[in-house]
Amino acid sequence: MDISSMAGVATVTNTMAGSKTANDTSAASLNQALDTQAQQAAQQVDQSLTPQQAPQEPSSTRGLPENVGRNINVTA
Repeated sequence: MDISSMAGVATVTNTMAGSKTANDTSAASLNQALDTQAQQAAQQVDQSLTPQQAPQEPSSTRGLPENVGRNINVTA
């Protein structure tokens, strides 16, 4: 064997090792993104299943009767 073929084998080996590392990194990033997405989806489902509190009236209308402040007269 000559030196050039040995260098070629080394180059191919290094390239394959680099590709494997890049693939492993990409797979780890994808798995992390999927885990995060699953957690967020679970939180949204949990929030949608919990009963919502009715919005509270502002303090300026809290003591007023029901018919006061509900309609606006727009004719002048």
